[in-house]
Amino acid sequence: MLAVENLVVDYGGYVALSGVSLEVRAGEIVCLMGANGSGKSSLLNAVSGLVRPAAGSVSFEGRSLAGVPTYRRLGFGLAHVLERRRLFPYMTVLENLLLGSYLPAARARRGEALERVFAKFPVLRARRDQLAHTLSGGEQQMVAIARALMSAPRFLMLDEPFLGLAPRLVAEVAETIAQLNADGMTVLFTEQAIHQSLVTAHRGYILESGRLVLSGTSAALLANELLQRVYMGLDLEAP
Repeated sequence: MLAVENLVVDYGGYVALSGVSLEVRAGEIVCLMGANGSGKSSLLNAVSGLVRPAAGSVSFEGRSLAGVPTYRRLGFGLAHVLERRRLFPYMTVLENLLLGSYLPAARARRGEALERVFAKFPVLRARRDQLAHTLSGGEQQMVAIARALMSAPRFLMLDEPFLGLAPRLVAEVAETIAQLNADGMTVLFTEQAIHQSLVTAHRGYILESGRLVLSGTSAALLANELLQRVYMGLDLEAP
C-alpha cells in the first residue's frame, strides 16, 4: 500500500534520512522504531508531504506522491497524526474533530463520520464541549486519532502515539490501534518503546541515525539478540 524507496531527507545539510526503503502492505500494522533524532518523524512527514525529500520516492497504492500537496494526499486516504497530538488547546473537542473533515468529500459525510468516532471513543461524546487542553493525555491522544478518522482514511500514520502516557493509557492506545486494524485500517506508527511497539505491530523497522539497521516480523525482532542487548537493554547472560 505504501512504498518508500531510497528516501533522503536533508535539512540544510543535516541528513535526517539516508537511503531508507520500506513498505507497508494493506491490512498491516507496521512500527518504525528508534531513538530521538533517528529520523522517524522525518519519514512520516515525507510520506504526508510536510517535508520534501532530497532524493528517493514515495508511492501510495502504486501512485507516486512526488509533487502532491498534503491535502491531496489526505484525499487519497492517507491520514497523519503528528507527534504530541497538536490539538488546538482552546478549541473544544468537537471543534477539533470537525477540523478533520475539512475536505469537501469528508465534509459531505461529516455527521456520519462524527457518529462513527463517538461510537469508537464514547468518552469524546461526553467531552465534546470541553476544551482540548483540559483533557488527560490519553484523552487528547484519542481526540488526535479521532480527528484523523474524520477524513475516513484507509491508511493511518501515528507519530509516537504512546509518548508521555502512563502504562495503562499506553495499553488503551495500543488496543485502539489493534481495533482500527481489525476494522480494516492499515497502520504505520513510530515509537521509541520497542517492546510495546512490537507487541502491537505485525512487522517492524529500526532506524538509527537516519539509516535502517533492522527489520522483520515482530516475533523475529523480539527474538533478535542484537535488538535485546542494544535496544532493549536486556542482560542475556543473567541467570
